[in-house]
Amino acid sequence: MIQQSIPTQESHDPSDPEEHFLWALRNMPMFAGVGAITHPGILRTWSKHLWDAGFRHSDYLKSLADDKTISVDKLPKQGIKFQAPARGPRHSLNNAARWVPVGDASDPEPVRIPNVQAMTIQERQALLYQFYELGLIPQAPTGPAGSAVEND
Repeated sequence: MIQQSIPTQESHDPSDPEEHFLWALRNMPMFAGVGAITHPGILRTWSKHLWDAGFRHSDYLKSLADDKTISVDKLPKQGIKFQAPARGPRHSLNNAARWVPVGDASDPEPVRIPNVQAMTIQERQALLYQFYELGLIPQAPTGPAGSAVEND
């Protein structure tokens, strides 16, 4: 018999975080009903990620039940949480976002933008100079204009 790199729902090890969701992640639907073909190593990483985020399949939860009930103490705990990006655009394509251990990482302090209306003229000039040095403010033209009007 040929061993498959992606086990089926019937043959997977539900207590192994890398296999727990592996069978369900194979051939995920995409556009026009076509299934996504992804390397099993990536699927294993995704399965472990879902496990660490606290998700479990119903078959696994049923295995924890005694007399058709599950003690709250037996329920899986969430191990990671999503941390939004502290800087940059607030959308899903900002790679500054990350997954961090629950309880181990505090959210970073938000970036504070100064209120320029409350600044002195010297403070505003200092900011303008920094923007100029970064190339964000173009240099003002110097000297006479490049063209002149001639009367014949």
